[in-house]
Amino acid sequence: MPDRAWFMRMVRSPARQLLAGVREQYAGFEGVDALHDFETGIEADIGSLYELFSSVLGDGPLTVFLRAAADFDNYVLALKGKMLGSEPVLLPFGLTGTEVVAAAAGSGEPYLLPEYLKELHDALAGFLEKGQPAALDREGERAKWKFLLGAAPSEEARHWVRLRIDKANIKSFARLRMTGLRKGDISDTWIAGGTIEASRFGSLYSEPFEDFLSFLGSTEWRGLPAMGFDRGMETWKIDTALDSTLLDLISGTRAHFFDVMPLLYHLELRERNGRILRTIITGRINNLPEDDIAESVEAFLT
Repeated sequence: MPDRAWFMRMVRSPARQLLAGVREQYAGFEGVDALHDFETGIEADIGSLYELFSSVLGDGPLTVFLRAAADFDNYVLALKGKMLGSEPVLLPFGLTGTEVVAAAAGSGEPYLLPEYLKELHDALAGFLEKGQPAALDREGERAKWKFLLGAAPSEEARHWVRLRIDKANIKSFARLRMTGLRKGDISDTWIAGGTIEASRFGSLYSEPFEDFLSFLGSTEWRGLPAMGFDRGMETWKIDTALDSTLLDLISGTRAHFFDVMPLLYHLELRERNGRILRTIITGRINNLPEDDIAESVEAFLT
């Protein structure tokens, strides 16, 4: 697992040596010949981890819990692609083959899909007919987290799902307050089931941002301000603060025996590291100053 020193070495590494350096830690990059194809390497790396878990755990409920989220994401992506006339890039992490997902979305016939995707298909049909891609995203996320709450194999795993719902709601709250992208009624934004009641986000939305920060101080997310989460932060720091805080919240479970939590912690860490690597590579491709890239990496590792 790459550490802070390795990431910083990649930030400062000459561009011609960067790909070779990445291969030291990411086996998924062995088949990648150019930095511009970095998404293939990152996906291959995370995909190999899911395959390893599946080979050890078999085809039971635990594997469904770990991998079904990608099926939800893929089906929404495929429906949006159909709506917008584009070819979506689907994630190779789900239990349902990407070709099956794409075919079902394209034909409108979900009979080859698992039951949870058939239910998703029915739930999204109206939004697809009305041509509402943003609604597909919102309802897809809502259905995904509801499914995972029910599929969680332990109370600690269910608590992780609730924290992920919190994370999504806090991110939406902060982005909407800072950008004002959505006007009018935003009550359909919040996902139910988190440790923070969905209604609290709606009631706090019209209040000063400082009131929201004060409220977070009474929740498990009280550590967010220490991660740089405040009114004046740049929008890209929302994700880094949330990532760091979530990892801190579940770090005590990473050594639990006979439980799924060490796997979830490792997946969270691996995905966070993938985002750091993506930040480094895109920064180098776009010729950003090394100091700016380093600042972004430090924000992730705080």
